[in-house]
Amino acid sequence: MIDRWQQAAGHADWILGHRRRLHEEPEVGLALPDTHAYVAAALAELGLSPEVHEAAGVTAVVRGREGGRTVVLRADMDALPVHEETGLPFASRRDGAMHACGHDLHMAMLLGAARCLVEEAPRRDTVLVFQPGEESDRGAVPTLARHAHLRLDDAETFAIHVHATWPAGTVFHRPGVFMAAGDWFRITFTGPGAHASQPHLAGNPIVAGADVVHGLRRAVAELATDEHLVATVTESLMGNTVNVIPAEGSLRGTLRTLSRERRAALVSVLRDLAERAAEDAGLAVSVEIVEGYPPVVNDPTYDDRLVAALQHAPVEARPMAAPSMVIEDYAYFLERWPGSMVYLGAQVPGHDAFNHAADAMFDEGVLALGAGLHLLAADGL
Repeated sequence: MIDRWQQAAGHADWILGHRRRLHEEPEVGLALPDTHAYVAAALAELGLSPEVHEAAGVTAVVRGREGGRTVVLRADMDALPVHEETGLPFASRRDGAMHACGHDLHMAMLLGAARCLVEEAPRRDTVLVFQPGEESDRGAVPTLARHAHLRLDDAETFAIHVHATWPAGTVFHRPGVFMAAGDWFRITFTGPGAHASQPHLAGNPIVAGADVVHGLRRAVAELATDEHLVATVTESLMGNTVNVIPAEGSLRGTLRTLSRERRAALVSVLRDLAERAAEDAGLAVSVEIVEGYPPVVNDPTYDDRLVAALQHAPVEARPMAAPSMVIEDYAYFLERWPGSMVYLGAQVPGHDAFNHAADAMFDEGVLALGAGLHLLAADGL
């Protein structure tokens, strides 16, 4: 039996080349025409027959040597609407778009695994999945729905997410809840508006918004004593000049929770805060909650198998003490089949910017290790 880690390491330069080319040409959202085409071409060059669906990803099957459950390996493809500030020689060529979350590494790792699996077939039938729209477009849903390769009853699944601030080459795992559930909210205050010199004549959405922001921070601190959760206001659109009290203002943000009970409690608190702030200011208010991604829940049995398989691997495996408050639509894969997602540390020495930052950087030395992890999963752990 071939040493999969050595096999992946032998293709390190090839994997690196794909990572850098993908990094230079990021696309945001679901419709990633160039990225779909690039991945499909790379798989075809390996002799595979990719299944491609517009705005729904690319899949390919590598037939295994033995029977057993099919293995579904997944990488996400979309970038973020961020202007890159890394200064790298292969930085994004597309203004306002950047692979700041490491999805370029995810794609390159899975392409590396594909090359190795073509050379030496996996134990199990393996489906390679390259999925768009992870960041906020729920791209897992159309990907799972549209691909014939994914119409599977008996399968298990595995995915990797790189982490820009954890030690490079270290695998972080956790049975059960691995990542939080995430929802989005919008609070809109409306009133008559007024001259800035007459604040007693009209409620001010800015004042109401400030009350909500401060109240939410206090409420989260109280709720989090029982179970960790997050509520973050990320956008405030209120007013556009210095001498007018605006007639409308809105806040947007995200809620991250680990259980349905805490989610319900947090949504209730948010609505109550908004309604009280509006009443105090004499404004009307609407609160919109957009249900986001479910939690990423790893199968405990699969996690045990993974940890056992990593005992003799060239990586260190560490358990996570608590779930990550990041959200990920890989959750939909894990709702369909048992499996796990892991974090792969990829910190560049001297850099502490986390994923999504304009200066986020990832250690390319982990690329072959990521490919090796996929190969381990394809061989059934």
